[in-house]
Amino acid sequence: MKKLFLFLLLASSAIYPTGCATIITGKYQNIPVTSEPPGVKVRSSTGEYITTPGSFNLVRNQDHTLLAEYPGSESQQVQLKHGLQGWFWGNILLGGIIGGVVDLASGSCDKLLPKKVHFDFTKAGQAIASRRNSYLDEHPDTKEEIAFAIMHGISAKGMTKQELTASLGEPTRIEDSGNYEDFIYENQEPSTYYFKNGLLAEAK
Repeated sequence: MKKLFLFLLLASSAIYPTGCATIITGKYQNIPVTSEPPGVKVRSSTGEYITTPGSFNLVRNQDHTLLAEYPGSESQQVQLKHGLQGWFWGNILLGGIIGGVVDLASGSCDKLLPKKVHFDFTKAGQAIASRRNSYLDEHPDTKEEIAFAIMHGISAKGMTKQELTASLGEPTRIEDSGNYEDFIYENQEPSTYYFKNGLLAEAK
């Protein structure tokens, strides 16, 4: 059985010598950037500038920071994180070790998150940004993945109730369903966040 597996692995490497992710996704990822209002100047950590709406083509295998500036308002920034994407593992199966090495070398095995960025310089948007920044300033020991979620207004498994509220704002209502405490947000998807023992278990 082991000999058969080794044979198939070597054969696949010979047949698919090029990285699948390199072919399918490429070294760069297009990140659309929008804003409210439009016409905001945004600079990436690579030194490139755009005016919204627009987009950046950024290498996948490193983190990036986007800084937005709008007259009369505090600047806002978003950090893009890189990590392995699903195509990498598919390439190991289909393209063998050689394909995986090609993807790692080119950086195409990574993806950037978030996939798109929106800056909100309206009064409501600035209030939300201030709430998130204030929470993180007051809680410098927040786990990196949780802090990332808060800054981008999303949820992450294992969040506390305070962390979710910092990210999404106060829920429309809170219900007790027995094993879970439910935070319900009526105007967004997902709308219900289930807490067990004080930590976010899942969202639907």
